[in-house]
Amino acid sequence: MSAADITPDIDVKVSLPEDGIIRVEGAQLFGESDAALCRQFVERAFLAPEIERVVIAPGAAPAVELQFDATQRGHRQVLEHVAELLVARDWSGEAAAARSEALDLPPAATARDQHGVVRYHRYARRVTGWRVTCERVGMIKLENPVLYRKAALCEEIERELMGVLGVDRYETSPRNGRAKIEYDPRQLGPAQIIEILDGALANAEHPNGLDKPELELALCTVSIPLAAFAQFATPALLPVSAALFAYTSIPSFRRAYDVLTKERRLGVDVLDSIVVLGCLASLQVFPGAILAWCLAFGRFLVRRTEDSSKKLLLSAFGKQPRYVWLVKDGMEIRMPFDRLEKGDTVVVHTGEVVPVDGIIVDGLAMIDQHALTGESTPAEKGVGDRVFASTVMVAGKMHVAVEKSGSETATAQIAKILNDTAGYKLASQHRGEKLADKAVIPTLAVGALAWATIGSQGAVAALNSDLGTGIRMAAPLGMLSTLALCAQKDILVKDGRALDLLREIDTVLFDKTGTLTRERPEIGRTIGVNGFNSLQILRFAAGAERRFHHPIALAILQKAREQGVRLPPNDAAQYKVGYGITVRIDGRRVRVGSRRFMEMEGIRLTREIEAALGEAHREGHTMVIVAVGNRLGGALELRASLRPEVRDIVQGLRERGIKHIAIISGDHEAPTRKLAEELGMDRYFAQVLPADKADYVERLQREGRKVCFVGDGINDAITLKKANVSISLRGATSIATDTAHVVFMEQGLRKLCELQDIARDLERNVRNSWIMILVPNIACILGVFTLGFGIGASVVTNNVAALGALANGLWPMRKVAQLEAERRHLFELQLRQSGFLLVDGSKPAPVEVNGSADLGPVEARASAGEPASYRVVAAAD
Repeated sequence: MSAADITPDIDVKVSLPEDGIIRVEGAQLFGESDAALCRQFVERAFLAPEIERVVIAPGAAPAVELQFDATQRGHRQVLEHVAELLVARDWSGEAAAARSEALDLPPAATARDQHGVVRYHRYARRVTGWRVTCERVGMIKLENPVLYRKAALCEEIERELMGVLGVDRYETSPRNGRAKIEYDPRQLGPAQIIEILDGALANAEHPNGLDKPELELALCTVSIPLAAFAQFATPALLPVSAALFAYTSIPSFRRAYDVLTKERRLGVDVLDSIVVLGCLASLQVFPGAILAWCLAFGRFLVRRTEDSSKKLLLSAFGKQPRYVWLVKDGMEIRMPFDRLEKGDTVVVHTGEVVPVDGIIVDGLAMIDQHALTGESTPAEKGVGDRVFASTVMVAGKMHVAVEKSGSETATAQIAKILNDTAGYKLASQHRGEKLADKAVIPTLAVGALAWATIGSQGAVAALNSDLGTGIRMAAPLGMLSTLALCAQKDILVKDGRALDLLREIDTVLFDKTGTLTRERPEIGRTIGVNGFNSLQILRFAAGAERRFHHPIALAILQKAREQGVRLPPNDAAQYKVGYGITVRIDGRRVRVGSRRFMEMEGIRLTREIEAALGEAHREGHTMVIVAVGNRLGGALELRASLRPEVRDIVQGLRERGIKHIAIISGDHEAPTRKLAEELGMDRYFAQVLPADKADYVERLQREGRKVCFVGDGINDAITLKKANVSISLRGATSIATDTAHVVFMEQGLRKLCELQDIARDLERNVRNSWIMILVPNIACILGVFTLGFGIGASVVTNNVAALGALANGLWPMRKVAQLEAERRHLFELQLRQSGFLLVDGSKPAPVEVNGSADLGPVEARASAGEPASYRVVAAAD
C-alpha cells in the first residue's frame, strides 16, 4: 500500500471539536464507509495505538472522528503520529513495527447503527463494532447499535453462541443492542468471543428496516393513568381513553377469533373479549385498562420465561469446537471450525473430541460413543469406519474425511430437536389451559344469571370474575420456571407433560446394565498360573493398558493403584489394537485381551482358567486374559460395579410412595436375582432380549400400573417410548430419536428422587395458583349478587388474584437464581485455583517473553515414518 492509495488529490478538512477528538471531513474519502479508500484510512488510523475508537459519520459533510484519551496524549502529538502513518511511503522503523501490528477491520455492516453511523472500537488486538461496557473474568457485557430493533440478528448471534465450547450463558437484547456472555476463560477469551460475534454479524443477513417496536405492554401502561384521569377527573377524555383501551385489547379479540373459528371451542379469550366489550359499552375504561395491562403483562412474563427456559435447555447440547486441525500437504493446520467443507481431512488425537461426522481414511482408534449411542464400551474404529461429532477418542490417532460439519452433524441435529420440542407442547397440552377452558361455560352461565337478575353491569362484573384467565398463564409459567430449575440441576425435561405424569407413577422399572451398574466395571478375582502370581498379572495388565481410557482399562488401572502396583514402562511402538493389546514390558511380549484373542494368538488356556471362565459366565461376569511370552500368565475377573447411590435411591423412592420397583436385564437368572434381593426389589426379569423389554413394560401396564422406565443405551429406545414416563442417563440415543421424556445429564441416578420432588412441587405450585385465583373470584361473584359489586371491583379482584398467581408461578425461579449464584461462586473458586482469578477478582498479569506478551503454547509433532507436522496454538487475546 502506498501513500498514493489514500492521498492523491483528496482534499480533507481537519478540526478539533473537543478534547480527545480529531475530526477529518472529506466527501470523496468518507462518502462510502465500505469503500476501499475509507477502509484503508481507518486501518492506518488504528495503527496508532493511542486511537481508541473511530466514528464514520455520513451526511452532507461525511467525516471520520478519531477518538483518544486526551489525558494521556495531546491533539498535536496524536495528529502528527496519525498523519505520519497515513502518508508513510517507506515502511521502516516505527512505521514498519506499527504495520506489523495491523488490525483486521470487520465490515462496516457489523458496526453501523440505524442512522448509518459506523463506530469502530479497539479491544486488545482487534478492531470491532462492539463496545465493552463491563468485563470481569468469565463475564463480558457488550453493546452494538447494529442490534437495535433487529431480533433476527440477535437470534443469529445466539445461534452461533449456542454451539461454542466454553460459552455457559448468553443473552442478547434488540431493545437496547446489548449482549451479556458468561464463559469459561480456560477454554476461550473475551477477544475470541468478540471475534465470534463479529463473524456472526458478518455472515448474517441484515434486515433492511427496523423491527416493529413491542409497544403492547408500554401502551397498556400508558392507558391506565389516562383512563383514571378521564373517568374520575376529565370526562371529555373518555373517547380518547376508550379508543386506546380498545386498541390495546386487539390481541384478546384476535385470540378469541382464532379460538372460535380455528379451534372451534369456547376459550378464556372469548370471556376476556366479552368483558372488554362490556367495559367499552358502559365506558368503564379504567377497570378495562387494568384488565388489558394485566393480560399484556402475563403474556410478556410467559414469553420471557419460555425464552430463558429454552436457552437453558439448549445450552446443554450442541457445543462445537471453535477450531479443528486440518491436514494439508502433510501439515496440521489450525483452522476455524466453520470453514470446514465436505471432503476436507481433519486429524484427531488421543483425548480429543471428534469435531465432525465423517469416514476414517487413515489410522486406528478406540472411540467412546456413549454420549451419542449409549454404548458403554469404546468402539474400535479403522479405515472405512464412520465416526460422529462429539464422541471422544480414548486411544490412537486418525484422519477423518469430513462428511458433515456444523449444523449438519448429529449433535447439532439433537440441538435442533430440543429447539423444536422445548416449549411448544406446553401451551396446548398443559392442564392449566384445560382447567381454564373448563371454567368458561360455568362463568357464562353465572353471567347470564346476573344479566337476568341484576342487569348488564352485574353481568359484565360476573363474567370478568372468570376462573380461567389467571390459571391459563400461571400454570404454564410454573411449568416453564420448573423446566428452568430442572435444567439448572442438569435434568433435561424434553416434554413438560412428564412432570405431570410423574405424580401418577407407582412403578419404577430399572434396566440393570449401565443404569444400576456403572459404565466402568470393577476387578474381582485375579488369577495367576504357570508360575505367575496375581500381583504380577495385575502389573502386566495395568502396564499394557496404561495409555488407554476405556472403562476396562480404567478398572484395571484403578485396581493397580489400590494395590500399590508401580506401572512398568512399555514400548509404545509395539502397540497393536485389535481384539486385544500386544506390548513389550520388561523385554517380554505381553498380550492382554479376550479368550478369542488368545485363541487367535495360539495361547492355550489352562484348566484353572477354563473353570474360572465358566464360573464367571454363570455369574454374569467376564474375564480379561493375560499372556506373557508364549504362554498363559493369568486372568482378571471383571464384575459389574453397582452405582453407590442405588440403595439410597431405592429407599428414597419407597419414601415417596413408589409401591413397585423392579429390575429388567439381559443377564443370567442368578446374578439378576442376587442383585434384586440385595436391593430389596419387588420383582426382577432376567435373560430378556433387548427387543422384548417393551413387552415387559406393557405387561406391567396391563396389571394397572403406571410405569417409569429408567434405562440407558441404544437398545432401550422402544422401551423408553412405551413407558408412561421414560428417563435416560447422560445423552443416550433416546435424545436423537426423541423417545425419552427426561434425560439426566450427570452420570448416575442421584437426580431421580430429586426429580420426583420437583414434580410434586410443580403440582403444589399449580394447586396454590388455582386456590389464589379461585377464592377471590368466587367471593367477588358472591359480592356481585349480594353486595352490589360492579365492574371496577370485579376487575381489581380478578387481576390482583391473577398477578398473585403469576408471582407464584415464578417462584421456582428463585431456586434457579440461588443455584446460579452457587454455580458462579464455585466457578470463581475453580478459576482462582487454576490461576485465572486472583483473590481480589482481578486477572493475573500476562507472561512477558522477549518483551512481548506470550501468545500461547507452541507444539511441534514429528514421529518416525511420518512427515514433520507443526501445530501452533495462539490465544486470541
